[in-house]
Amino acid sequence: MKGREIMKFLKDRETSFAHFMRACLVLAIASILMFASWGCEPPGTSDPDYDTFSDGPHRTTQDLGSGPSGNSGLFYPTGVGTEGKVFPIFLWGCGGGSAPRDYAVRMNRIASHGFVVIAEVSSGSGEELIEALEWLIEQNNNSRSPLYKRLDISPDYYAEPGGCSGGGTVGTVNVAAGGHSLGSVGTFAIADDSRLRTTIHVAGGSFDGRGPNNLRNPAAYLAGENDSLATSNVERDYRNTTVPVFMTVMKGVGHIDATEKGLPAIIAWLHWHLGGQTWRQADFLQPGGVFTTGMWNSKSKNW
Repeated sequence: MKGREIMKFLKDRETSFAHFMRACLVLAIASILMFASWGCEPPGTSDPDYDTFSDGPHRTTQDLGSGPSGNSGLFYPTGVGTEGKVFPIFLWGCGGGSAPRDYAVRMNRIASHGFVVIAEVSSGSGEELIEALEWLIEQNNNSRSPLYKRLDISPDYYAEPGGCSGGGTVGTVNVAAGGHSLGSVGTFAIADDSRLRTTIHVAGGSFDGRGPNNLRNPAAYLAGENDSLATSNVERDYRNTTVPVFMTVMKGVGHIDATEKGLPAIIAWLHWHLGGQTWRQADFLQPGGVFTTGMWNSKSKNW
């Protein structure tokens, strides 16, 4: 190859390389701008700065051999900042064939936000949740229990004879119930208990569409877009619900991961209905709310 040909070859290579580098630079800048417009998150996710997307301020203690039968999962706030405080109660029904151990990470997250959580193996009847509540009330009055005077129960609380919803109560218990799949079905079954302030139903519509008949207080329905097992039943329950209700279908979420993906909404709902943080209502009911945009395909009625 002659000298002029060599020089031309090198110049052509240099020009091609320059074009290549400019193209790479354009792609890099476009990528940076795209992620900046997402707030450094892919579209469809939610605000990472909203507090319920991460652990709460409290350390937690768990006991997977607790409760009335010794098979419950108990999760509660401990450590600095919990002294002298009382905490609301959340009753949780596990999905069919699962145990509290399978939900431990999620239940600890809820407890870290200032709730005492007890998780039960689900029967579908919800009776185990009522038994767990009665056990917790006993623990609140037991000076040897780590939960002694730690639960948000009025000092004058007294359950009159005749059963939970049948006999009535004096005083109040700040408590909610919820569950995943079969645990949601069990939650419908006990939703008429006068002590419950709200219920949360995750990927678990009632089998016959009559579950909402038991509801007495606001309810939240969380379903998965990719859940062919439960979401159609949840939609039917929503249509049949006459109390204030919020429903979301989470994009890209299936049956098994519905609790994990829905956890930020579960915690925020508990803060609203048990923690008195009424400002969170807009996050569920208003356009542009944390749980009405992005991955949350939501609707509500009866408010």
